[in-house]
Amino acid sequence: MYNRRDFLTLSGLGGGGLFLNTNDPQSPSDLLGLRSSANASFTVQELHDEIRDIPIDDTHCHPLTFDDSQTTPDDFVERLSLSAFPLHRYFPRGVYKEWKEGNILNKKSLDKKHDVVGIREHVLSHARETVFLHYLIKEMAEFLDCKPSLESVIEARNDQASDYGNYIKRLFLDGKIENVMLDLGYREGLTPEGVSRFESAISPSKGRRILRVDTILNELMKKNLSFEEIETQVMSQIEKGLDGNGNLGAPSYGMKSYLLPRLGLLKPLFERSVARSSWDNFRDKRMKDQVPGADTVDRDKRWLLMSDALRYLHSMALESCLDRNMPMQFHAGDGEAPGGIMRNQNPFLMEEMIRFERDGVMHLPKVILIHAGYPLVGQAAWLTHLYANCYFELSLATPLIHHGMLRLYLEVLEVVPLSKILFGSDAYHLPEFYWLAAKWGRRFLSEALGIYIERGILSKEEAISAAHMILNNNNRRLYNL
Repeated sequence: MYNRRDFLTLSGLGGGGLFLNTNDPQSPSDLLGLRSSANASFTVQELHDEIRDIPIDDTHCHPLTFDDSQTTPDDFVERLSLSAFPLHRYFPRGVYKEWKEGNILNKKSLDKKHDVVGIREHVLSHARETVFLHYLIKEMAEFLDCKPSLESVIEARNDQASDYGNYIKRLFLDGKIENVMLDLGYREGLTPEGVSRFESAISPSKGRRILRVDTILNELMKKNLSFEEIETQVMSQIEKGLDGNGNLGAPSYGMKSYLLPRLGLLKPLFERSVARSSWDNFRDKRMKDQVPGADTVDRDKRWLLMSDALRYLHSMALESCLDRNMPMQFHAGDGEAPGGIMRNQNPFLMEEMIRFERDGVMHLPKVILIHAGYPLVGQAAWLTHLYANCYFELSLATPLIHHGMLRLYLEVLEVVPLSKILFGSDAYHLPEFYWLAAKWGRRFLSEALGIYIERGILSKEEAISAAHMILNNNNRRLYNL
């Protein structure tokens, strides 16, 4: 009988592991991370030979612009790294954008005043030294058939990406990605035509759109509307988005909420009078110019002013999904700073919304906790174990924690039903993010399932069935594809 410490040591956690020696050129596997020593498990290699051909559905990701067809090593690292998301906030509003888009004289002037180059280099110097990036460079060098250095990879990438649509298509075909559930709440200003251009580029992969409730609210809350007006317009847009072509000219397959990182504890609210009072108070303070800006020192104050109104409208959105048997994604874990308030992203703060209790009865809306709850993986996993309507999703942790994905899979498989685990990437900015998530997702899932086979916990047939569920079947069932 193995205890948990032995189990994790055998899997490469807290010890040398079985699957990480990449020095044997005669290995039967052609995969970095699976080229193994004499002590390695051929079960994993054989399992991966089957799993790498299973199509992938990416349950949470974003459409891409065509602005990155040609790039530089620094720009590539900036676009890829979460630690670069706050770069513009290290300068007065608008300065970094002006520097990025300015001519040589403008850049010099802004740099002299704000040290843009120095601060940017400080941020990127650390981003370049992540194991994630070192690993990515090796993977891309193999795909692009070039030397494994950042400069060589970007040169080869730029050459092949001169036809960017074709380059994107190649990455999706190589990743065997069949469906992508596109959260349009983050789309870098893409118009309906821009989103359609991306969807055409990834064909025969299918882009299926997710409606972001926050996007609807962000526009309406800028207007001087009464509570009744904002409630009516929010529900009208949700209805158009879920029942018609109201998501930039296309139908939606579910919704997404980013409310947890803003408010923290989320409780459903159904009392209109409480929500109305919250909205009227916020509206009154805004008219008196007493509402803190979104980028003030105390980020909580702005959101707390309208918290009850937001909880009510998000509860109505979740109820709309429940009525239609559609899922709703909730951001819970990971995420970029400073847009999300990190301390608010504890998955346990979602419990009351998952319960969705009304009149003494818990209801069963399909709630997806996206981003694996990372780094609080166990909390998201346990909620998914306890509540039948709660689902566990793997994005952003996949692929950003690279070898840590093995530990992630093992922890998730401890308690989450196989029927409730969803593959996702949260791919943004660069198409390589989609490709890498698909590549590493299969790789480390194979390692985790291989451990379960070797310990006699799962048969090979059960493990392959689990891989099909995680990589595509669960997504298709949940979204009624």
